[in-house]
Amino acid sequence: MSVRSDAAAKTRERLLEESLTLFSQRGYAATGIRDILKAAKVTQPTLYYHFADKASLFQALIERHYGESQEQLTATIDSQASVANKLLAFTTSSFEYCCADPRVPRLMFQTYFGATIPEIDGVLDKLTEKRFRLIVKVMEQGIQFGELSPSDPEFLALAFCSMVDQPINLFSRKSRPKKYLTPELAHAIVKLFLSGASIRTKNVTGP
Repeated sequence: MSVRSDAAAKTRERLLEESLTLFSQRGYAATGIRDILKAAKVTQPTLYYHFADKASLFQALIERHYGESQEQLTATIDSQASVANKLLAFTTSSFEYCCADPRVPRLMFQTYFGATIPEIDGVLDKLTEKRFRLIVKVMEQGIQFGELSPSDPEFLALAFCSMVDQPINLFSRKSRPKKYLTPELAHAIVKLFLSGASIRTKNVTGP
């Protein structure tokens, strides 16, 4: 790599790093181009050399971090045999990834549950769908091999992902998320999902 291309790569990385901080703190709409330029200490032509606009910069961020997380989760799940171990590996890996850089889950949740961003409409949905499908596949395997009771695998996946993602959403906002997103919590979530909270199973008939 030449000196010039190395400098360009470092500048692009700085833009991504500084914009990650800003987007995770303020959200997409409240972060302006001038804010990014000031934080990254670059000129407007420099930013537009690397990215077409703010939306393309934002898309590069979420694709990078969802891509890294997806690869990590897939490899972790595939390394386990039983459904219980797959779910535990998914939960533990999700916690570890989020604790490594709390800006990432803050960015994701703020984006996913915030106002729609027309410029990247559909991009985030496609990325989150891949993660969801990983768990649907685990549920299908669990049902097929008798580790889970026959049920709708998508419903089971939705319930489990909700149990995992809500603590991430809550605790990634803390100053020390690693204190809360622990292996013990991961075990407790998987145990609760697999065993249920009731001593005896009862039909829910309404209020």
